[in-house]
Amino acid sequence: MKPQVILIEDDDALRLSLAQTLDIEGISVIQADGLVQAKRAIRANFAGVILSDIRMPHHDGFDVLAHVKDTDPDLPVVLLTGEADVPMALRAMKEGAYDFLEKPCATETLLKVLHRALSHRSLITQTRQLEQKIRHSDAASVNFPGKTPASKNLRSNLRRVAPLPVHVHLFGPRGVGKKLAAYTIHNLSQDRDVNLAINLQDAGSDEIATLKVPDVPCDLSLKNVELAGAAQQADLLALIKAHPNLRVILSSIHSMDYLLKRGFSEELFSILNLVEINVPTLKRRRDDLPVLFEGFARHTARALNTDMPQVPQSVYANVMAKDWNGNLPELRNYARTIVLGLSVRKHTPQELTLAQQMDAFEKMVLSETLKRNKGKAVDTAKSLGLPRKTFYDRLARYDLRPKDFKPKDPQ
Repeated sequence: MKPQVILIEDDDALRLSLAQTLDIEGISVIQADGLVQAKRAIRANFAGVILSDIRMPHHDGFDVLAHVKDTDPDLPVVLLTGEADVPMALRAMKEGAYDFLEKPCATETLLKVLHRALSHRSLITQTRQLEQKIRHSDAASVNFPGKTPASKNLRSNLRRVAPLPVHVHLFGPRGVGKKLAAYTIHNLSQDRDVNLAINLQDAGSDEIATLKVPDVPCDLSLKNVELAGAAQQADLLALIKAHPNLRVILSSIHSMDYLLKRGFSEELFSILNLVEINVPTLKRRRDDLPVLFEGFARHTARALNTDMPQVPQSVYANVMAKDWNGNLPELRNYARTIVLGLSVRKHTPQELTLAQQMDAFEKMVLSETLKRNKGKAVDTAKSLGLPRKTFYDRLARYDLRPKDFKPKDPQ
């Protein structure tokens, strides 16, 4: 792909001359006679740089610089002026200009600065793409999708503890995904190929004591630790002392404070020196429900080798209106029912007021319409029959941003 420059110059003859110079150099030029015209091309994922005159009517180069920095702080802006002075140059650099050149500028100097800026921009975009690919493909993002603070915090905590040689305690009500969280921690660990698992609900009295632990860094996932008796806790303590490379990932429905009050071994607790992570319920991830439901539905469709059905908005409204006290298994089963096309009774909201249900439905409609229109705010407002101000007021109310619904750039 050819390097790109957005050239902003109000002098038609000079703009054409600069464009021809850059074109000869193999640089693709997007021409604009001012900021208003340039706004169509300036975007956060623009792969090139901005070359702008300072002295222009209506909006000068500093207005351009301010708009670019609001759009993408890392997008380089090179400013040109025919009346350079030290205070202006200092202001330009202070406000974030990549470079400041005086007209007339030698072609060699201009091209040198632009190529340097383009290389800088290329490095930034490559780094962003890599970070985005990692974020969207790691086990934390795949297993716990969503934009709520609870989901973001959980993903952050799982990623943070994964590479550390610390024991972990995952707690939360049944069905929130503690087993999945334990798997996620192991999956994100680069030095632990072995993952052992024991469910104390089904385990025999000597299962921990007879466990064969390889002499390599490995994980032991111990589920339903609230059921561990004194003998099993003693066996676990001996196992940890005998295998320093063993990391234990405990999970239970209660916090460790609660378990200690109910007789959990203080010696074992002291040896473990646990990092605790609370796995949130679906109530705390309410705004993620449509994403989670759709993920379960698509997984079911793939598993059954059937087409993903067209899901009516009434189903999404139903999803948003229910509390899902059964958490992930309950939502997964509902998604399976919808994919199979079975008749289901609408859920009766358990704790949401009418206003809360209406808000949930309105937010879902806005989100789905933005998604259909690929994040185009004007088209979305038009299709919903809303005046622009009302539309943007609604977006602000529900913390929705059109750019979040735009298709991702191909990696």
